[in-house]
Amino acid sequence: MSFTSFLKTIPAFRSLATRELDRLSSQCEPVRIPAKTQIIRRGDPGDAMYVVKDGIVRIPILDDSGREKFVARLGKGEFFGEMALLTGEVRNADVFAESEVECLVIRRAPLQEFLKKHTPVASFLTEILGRRLLEGNNIKQVGKYKLVGELGRGGMALVFEGLHPTLNSSVAIKMLSHELVYDEEFATRFREESKILAGLQHENIVQVIDSEEAYATYFIVMEKIVGTELSRMIDTRGVIPFEETRSVLAQLAEALDYAHTHGIVHRDVKPSNVIVEHNGRVKLMDFGIAKTRAEADQEDEDIVGTAEYMSPEQALGRKMDGRADLYSLGIMAYEMLTGRLPFDSPDPYEILRKHVREPVPSPKQVNPKIPDDLAEVVRKACLKKPEERWQRGREISQFLKKDEAGGDFDLTRARTKTFTVIYDGAQEEHVKTLLKRALAEAKRIPGIKIGISDAGRIYG
Repeated sequence: MSFTSFLKTIPAFRSLATRELDRLSSQCEPVRIPAKTQIIRRGDPGDAMYVVKDGIVRIPILDDSGREKFVARLGKGEFFGEMALLTGEVRNADVFAESEVECLVIRRAPLQEFLKKHTPVASFLTEILGRRLLEGNNIKQVGKYKLVGELGRGGMALVFEGLHPTLNSSVAIKMLSHELVYDEEFATRFREESKILAGLQHENIVQVIDSEEAYATYFIVMEKIVGTELSRMIDTRGVIPFEETRSVLAQLAEALDYAHTHGIVHRDVKPSNVIVEHNGRVKLMDFGIAKTRAEADQEDEDIVGTAEYMSPEQALGRKMDGRADLYSLGIMAYEMLTGRLPFDSPDPYEILRKHVREPVPSPKQVNPKIPDDLAEVVRKACLKKPEERWQRGREISQFLKKDEAGGDFDLTRARTKTFTVIYDGAQEEHVKTLLKRALAEAKRIPGIKIGISDAGRIYG
């Protein structure tokens, strides 16, 4: 069995594509260790990880006083010494070959240099660390935060539930994939951007509380949101009702407008990065690959994001600004209204090609009953040229709040005034003339809605 085939049988390595497993295999050194040999000595520098290919190793586990509590035994497909690859800290246990053992050894120093050139391979470190952090009594420490469980995972991060050290309240702690961390430009940018993101204070943007650096990666500490991912709502319900779609889009548009005016381009607006709370409030999540406006205004050879929601300029690695996020919002609106994506293919490059070359179809082609305002949001957001799209998120939110008469009408600020005329029937014509004039003057006021009661009828 080749090294690649063997590693593929181990859960911690299954997330790697075959090409990346081949590359990792090139860093594996086969060693055969005689029985009764000490492999690792407590207190020695951490310099390598061992994957057991055959045989049994013995690890005495000691209590705080140094007495042996029990003995752990590892066999084929298990590994030890992995924290050496993440931290290089000294060994905290002795390891012995109980029988003759064949191992694959991955040495820290050459791997560090290798991962700088082949960053996708580093994702196996994230998988290994995620498992180790939740071992034992399901509580581990990251900086000053205790981890109590896993909340979710994506392609670029694992999310844990944690406890705030002083407030004793739950927080969400996102561990970024080592694939991102070994990208030196990203690591440098993250330190700067984490400060900016912590300063984003908007009711529709998840609040970043803190950040930690540990285990050769970065952790973002955020408020814990209780609600449902928009992606799950679409999966289970198919089509989101029109009024609910309006509300979600208006809130997200305001959130994006706020982020853009504070110099942040999200770059990964999609339903799985949106949480809808039980009260209907929307939270935009995951600014993990966000860029500052200055950085987004540069050509980028690395295309980062989600193909199904990516703007043409992002797909081409060109300069972009907040209007790229609005394109993604338009694609998301199409999906909410129809239950499907405008472009779909098993080949992500084919999807990107369509975003660049093919117009996004009207959602009305799927459902003619879709209201005109929602169809217009999709149409204008998804135009190929950024200068022809909505220019700001606030334009979208204000457009969706317009009343039937075309004025801006925000129900949260609505007030009512009643005007009653008591008159002699002989003055009927004079009163009608008065009301017509009052109605004409009132209609000139933006954002006003008028009703006149006459013998039980309402008109205006």
